[in-house]
Amino acid sequence: MKSLRLLPDVLGLQPGTVNVVLFSQAGCEFCAEVREHYLKPLLATRPRRVVIAEFELDGTRRLRDWSRRELTQADFARANRARFAPTLMFFGARGQTLAEPIVGMSRDFFGAYLDERIAAALRAAA
Repeated sequence: MKSLRLLPDVLGLQPGTVNVVLFSQAGCEFCAEVREHYLKPLLATRPRRVVIAEFELDGTRRLRDWSRRELTQADFARANRARFAPTLMFFGARGQTLAEPIVGMSRDFFGAYLDERIAAALRAAA
């Protein structure tokens, strides 16, 4: 059974944008936890410049990347070297890396790691 798309799957391409991208996999309980407990609440409180998106590591849905090239979610994940679920990456409007990725999930400090990476990405995008 295919997972429901609970987060947008569109990148922010405006200058100064920070893209917080979750690379997930259907059936991944840690992906669901990151999505439900951290990213969905962030949608309501995030700064306007922060865009949150989710792409499946093996997804066949098509998207437009930073250069407006059309490719599958799986191709996009491979191009960005996302291999494990969950992986959170932080990109600027042209696809540049703005902060160190978070690979996997640690319940102890995940929220603090996420806040720190978003703050670093916002500084780098300014």
